[in-house]
Amino acid sequence: MVNLSLMPADAKGRSPTATRILRATAELIAKQGYSATSTRDIAAAVGVEQPAIYKHFSAKSDIFAALVQLALEWPVELAGEIAPLPAPAVVKLHRWLQECLDYLHASPEVVVSLIATPELWQDRFTAEQELASKVERLLVELVEKGQAEGDLRAMNPLSASRLVQALFDALTPQLTVNPDEILEFAMIGLLADSTRLPEIRSAAAALDVHIARPSI
Repeated sequence: MVNLSLMPADAKGRSPTATRILRATAELIAKQGYSATSTRDIAAAVGVEQPAIYKHFSAKSDIFAALVQLALEWPVELAGEIAPLPAPAVVKLHRWLQECLDYLHASPEVVVSLIATPELWQDRFTAEQELASKVERLLVELVEKGQAEGDLRAMNPLSASRLVQALFDALTPQLTVNPDEILEFAMIGLLADSTRLPEIRSAAAALDVHIARPSI
């Protein structure tokens, strides 16, 4: 999720108007839900006539799909950057969660629009569903490896993944929980020995990760 109000015109090949449309849509979905948000509402929020929306997106569903991609593509890329690093899975998990929480926190409206929108699971969003599923699989894999290495406590890896993802709800504007607090809560819940958290935090911060986080 890049900062839609500040994203340059060439980012993702979108114009400044298109980025304003994305941000306005995210904020409207956060406040009133996907189904209740119309292109007329979006146009009014952006300050353009409704037909202007269709110069940039063919339908409301295309705007939402773009928001999902903005939210989830970078975490997937980040996981690919972290995966080959010579470090325990628990250290990689900490760094990945830290980066993702910071990344998503900068645009909480988009987080809400994704996590709290059941329409994401309609047939029209199959590609975006796969992105969301890929994020979940990456998290499950890290949990499984951390358990095999003895650093994470025994529990269903899928349950662990979904519990951690549920904590992302706390990034919403209504709750405004600090990302570091969410991360600490998640790691303490996952670690076999929570006293190791400072050591793991330091090792995670030292990982040699070069992938640039998009400006949010």
